[in-house]
Amino acid sequence: MQTFVKGFKTWAKLGDVQTENVVFKIHCKITVLMLILFSVLLSSKQYFGDPIDCDVAQRKEIVNLYCWTTGTFIIDKKVEGSSDLQGLGNLASAGSKETFTLLYYQWVWFLFLLQALCFYAPKHVWRLWERRQLAQIIQDLCGPLVTEKWTLEYKEKIVSYLLHARNLDIYSFRFAVCEFLTLVNLIFQILLMNWYLKGEYLSYGVNVATGAWPESMNRVFPKRAKCNYTRYGASGSVESRDALCVLPLNTLNEKFFLILWYYFAVLMILTIGALTFRFLFLYSGKVREHLLKMRVAGHGIGNKKIKTIVEHLSHGQFFALHHMSKNLNPIIFDELLVELLGRVVRHRRDNSISVP
Repeated sequence: MQTFVKGFKTWAKLGDVQTENVVFKIHCKITVLMLILFSVLLSSKQYFGDPIDCDVAQRKEIVNLYCWTTGTFIIDKKVEGSSDLQGLGNLASAGSKETFTLLYYQWVWFLFLLQALCFYAPKHVWRLWERRQLAQIIQDLCGPLVTEKWTLEYKEKIVSYLLHARNLDIYSFRFAVCEFLTLVNLIFQILLMNWYLKGEYLSYGVNVATGAWPESMNRVFPKRAKCNYTRYGASGSVESRDALCVLPLNTLNEKFFLILWYYFAVLMILTIGALTFRFLFLYSGKVREHLLKMRVAGHGIGNKKIKTIVEHLSHGQFFALHHMSKNLNPIIFDELLVELLGRVVRHRRDNSISVP
């Protein structure tokens, strides 16, 4: 377990150059780690023992294995009719007494693993599109000390890249698409879990908070269930038997699903906020001015100069500049802004000269 944690700690650490915002990292790193950890805990007998324990006197291991693979059931005397939404969670039969066959618990660990892959997908798409484009330019300029690589010639190259690179608007738009994918995936995962638990998941967190959850959740995550199995009797005839089985992993399942309910609710709010910010970033020059002011506050660059820079840059060019500001040494970034401002002022002056 320690090796597993150390491996993912190494995977989750921040890289040299950051091209993502905080909410995007929460989706693609923290959420992925959480889901994989839940999956490992549910599939590990070392820490929580057997996933099912049936009360039988003979051939206990075989009965446990049979009941685990074929499913157990519970009988609900209060519910009449069946729900239109049938997921893997419970399959109900008609009649005043419903038999709910429990098939979901074998697959919870796989569900979490699949969700982890889905949450990582936007980051993978962004990596394919980004191709370490920004890192190749500034990766040696992010340390606390100004390196020998920072020369006037290199400074001019970065400014030229910002002003003349043709694909920066597409670069910015692609990241916006990846951010939108995180919202689409989050909604899909919530609906998937709701289907998986037969429509009980959307109200799960609310029911727990209001104290109305025990009856419904004990049916979704029962700790005891029955299992029917057959065996050959002494005369060779087939005998039908049943056993009472304990499902200890459901104690974890109900906690994991509850944690994810509240976590996804907070993540939904953060994601909508991040997408709102991205929309304003793309279409509002005032927002970009404010962001640049926050980066250069106290460095002697006035509001008029900041406005001049922002007005000259497209949203894609400013997107690249904004991420440079989050990674570059502050001294280097200030000098870069001065060079960029000088280039912008010269460009405006040249364009203002009328041609006879």
